[in-house]
Amino acid sequence: MEDYGYYRQRSRERRTRQGGGGLALRVADGVMAVVTAVCSLLLIGAMTARFVSPERMWWPALLGLIFPVLYAAGIVCCLWWVVRWKRVAIAVAVLLLFGLKPAGAYWQPDLRKHYGEEAPSKSDIVVMSYNVKGFDKQFATEEQTTRQLIADLANDNCVDILCCQEFAGDVSDPEIRPMLPDLPYFRVVPYDCDSERTVYGGLAVFSRYPIVGWKALPARDEDRLFSMWADVKIGRDTVRVFNNHLNSTYLGSSDVDYLSSFRFVSAEGRKARVGDIVRKLRDSYRKRAPQAEAIAEAIAESPYPVIVCGDFNDTPASYAYRTVRGKRLRDSFITKGRGLQGTYDGFFNMFRIDYILTDREGIEVLGYYPFDVLYSDHMPVAAAVALTGADA
Repeated sequence: MEDYGYYRQRSRERRTRQGGGGLALRVADGVMAVVTAVCSLLLIGAMTARFVSPERMWWPALLGLIFPVLYAAGIVCCLWWVVRWKRVAIAVAVLLLFGLKPAGAYWQPDLRKHYGEEAPSKSDIVVMSYNVKGFDKQFATEEQTTRQLIADLANDNCVDILCCQEFAGDVSDPEIRPMLPDLPYFRVVPYDCDSERTVYGGLAVFSRYPIVGWKALPARDEDRLFSMWADVKIGRDTVRVFNNHLNSTYLGSSDVDYLSSFRFVSAEGRKARVGDIVRKLRDSYRKRAPQAEAIAEAIAESPYPVIVCGDFNDTPASYAYRTVRGKRLRDSFITKGRGLQGTYDGFFNMFRIDYILTDREGIEVLGYYPFDVLYSDHMPVAAAVALTGADA
């Protein structure tokens, strides 16, 4: 009879080694189970932010702010359970599928080959949205003012319609027209005016085509002006262009630095400081909700195809974004953008809060063009569009 003692001994040694490894894996599985549960609950809360008005419940909006981080954490958890061959991977994968649509508003895969950045054609209508931060002097160079830098950017890229937020300057023709000679038609509406001529901040629409009508949406209570529209005549067609600047987050530069540097993890007095920041965010979310609803109502009333531009001060996972976009509009970034593109120079450039949305009917998006320039604390975005059936 053959002796199998040697093999039995090796088998026992193998089981001993696997037992030690199995214990480590069981501990790791336990930790990951807790992490997965927490991430899943937070992700569910973040995904509800789009549907719940912050006026009724504001805390989902805070979770929506970190939606990309939570979604990425969910992917890591799902991969862990796939490798571990556990059924919980299916539950996490289903949750990630529900979040796929808002995730696509942050990052678009680039599955095509590109040979350089394709410039818009002369036949396209190029629309640019830019929060110019009052042409702040800190962004100027020795040779050019901030205003000149931004004007050159628009002129060099053949912009046909320019929507500015936080526009500052004299509204008289001699001051404005030389800045953008190819955009002779304009309308400037101040947030608040201390005199008849001087605008200390406001919304501005410049156009290559005639502006045949305009209106400012009435401010609510003590709020500043936050939206306007201008009817632009392009050939035989008319397009209603909305320019929006929803309520600020109230966060100062010191707040941004405090959060970006993660000092809240160890700094003294962090409870009071973080509480103050949360209150600022809460109040700003509550103010943007009715503003977004008012803009959505104005869009619904438009008899013309619409283009919606502006600084929403909110991410794609927010109630404000979903309310304004609704079912009528498409996001030009989702349609033609690629990669991960933030528009705010802060928090590691991870936030896209400036948008160009277009009507699904009557307007075709041909291209989306971000600009990596620092003439403001925001980055400008542009989209090339065509009017279907336009005689432009």
